[in-house]
Amino acid sequence: MAGGDEFLGGGATDVRRVGAALMFVGAGTNVYDAFSAVMSSPWSTEKFTDDPEAERMAREYVRHAMVISGAYALVGAWLSRSVWPIIGALGVGGYMWWLYNRALCRSQAPEGMSLAGGQNGNAPPNGAAPAGGVSYSEVFWNPQSGA
Repeated sequence: MAGGDEFLGGGATDVRRVGAALMFVGAGTNVYDAFSAVMSSPWSTEKFTDDPEAERMAREYVRHAMVISGAYALVGAWLSRSVWPIIGALGVGGYMWWLYNRALCRSQAPEGMSLAGGQNGNAPPNGAAPAGGVSYSEVFWNPQSGA
């Protein structure tokens, strides 16, 4: 036998399982691809979203990524007649939505890491020390600083 069939001792059942696994992983990976195509990283989103307009735009791009990956998962499920692409996309899509939502909420929080420089109350001006006494730049460049 050639092409890896020797590893599939159970015949058609094992082939279906392998196919389901590939569809699940592929759909989940496609979510990451869609987010990387239309969005900055969650870290960048948290760091550079410093006003309501920037937050609105970031949330719009999150929706774009969800629609793109959802459409691909639906077409994949229809073509394969399997629910695994939808399950894979929903799992990773839910996580990515949560991750970006958390980043956006943190960017607007008083203790957030936005680079607004104190303009909107998010970060102390010029990297000054926050309530804990360690500056943001010190934490970024020297993680052993005690923060």
